[in-house]
Amino acid sequence: MGIRSTLAIGLGGAVLALGTVAVPAQAVAAAPQGALALPSWCTNGAPWDTDGRTYGVRCDVTFAYYAKVTCTNGSTTKIARGVQTNDNRWSYAYCTSFGSDWRRVAGTGGPVKA
Repeated sequence: MGIRSTLAIGLGGAVLALGTVAVPAQAVAAAPQGALALPSWCTNGAPWDTDGRTYGVRCDVTFAYYAKVTCTNGSTTKIARGVQTNDNRWSYAYCTSFGSDWRRVAGTGGPVKA
């Protein structure tokens, strides 16, 4: 058995012994909790909805789009809409535009083609 084979077997054993394989942070793109999957037209897209009151989205497309989210204040709901944009720029829909106690309904945010 050559040195390369021995090294490869040893390295493989080390990975098995650890039980996990390290993955670079960029390789895993986890959607925020409660976020909808982005539509296929939203190339290289990313959502933002970590504060419970705002939904943001960016898509690397040349046509216009905007962020849209359903907001709630008890039993009342309203739709918040972000500014129209394109070219991988962020659009944010703010539930607080209706008042400070309005909150984003989980799973309702998404980009909309303008």
